[in-house]
Amino acid sequence: MMLGFFCLNFVIYFFLTWFPSYLKDARGLDLAQLGTLGTLPGITAIAGGWIAGVVADRRIRAGADVTRVRKTVMVGGLLGGAAIVFAAPAKSVYVALLFLAISYASLAIAATGIWSLPGDVAPSSRHVASIGGIQNFASNIAGIISPYVFGLLLDMYDGSYLPSFAVAGVVAVIGALTYALVVGKAEPLPVRDS
Repeated sequence: MMLGFFCLNFVIYFFLTWFPSYLKDARGLDLAQLGTLGTLPGITAIAGGWIAGVVADRRIRAGADVTRVRKTVMVGGLLGGAAIVFAAPAKSVYVALLFLAISYASLAIAATGIWSLPGDVAPSSRHVASIGGIQNFASNIAGIISPYVFGLLLDMYDGSYLPSFAVAGVVAVIGALTYALVVGKAEPLPVRDS
């Protein structure tokens, strides 16, 4: 869970830290355009997260397997988050924004499952906050590392965002594989006697 959430936030922190610079430096947008076009990925992320949460809750209430619902949302969302790789080579700023909107919305979709998982796997309600805190610790490490990595890659590759976006896409896929293959069932963990 920690590695998966790390991977999610690694990509999300691009949007929180480098996205405006990308639009200005690589795509030539001015401040007014940043204030309008630059909001599109964020708006799609809000909508994607909200819709995914509602749909997942309805599916579970209707009797769908919790593990299947959570993994579909997390794995599918992280794979969609890898769409960031197609933004850098896009010829048009609008096509780049489309891929960035798909990426950010997909990451928000994955986040709905990721944030629900501690409540699913906690042995009791007393453990939910601890599990969530441990998971969130790893995600915040990504928040520290990711902006530095993006900046380092920009310096190494003369301001090209292509390597940064490629790394972000690979990290998103690693996160998807983590939730698909490493994280077990979304059911309460056994309590160990101490």
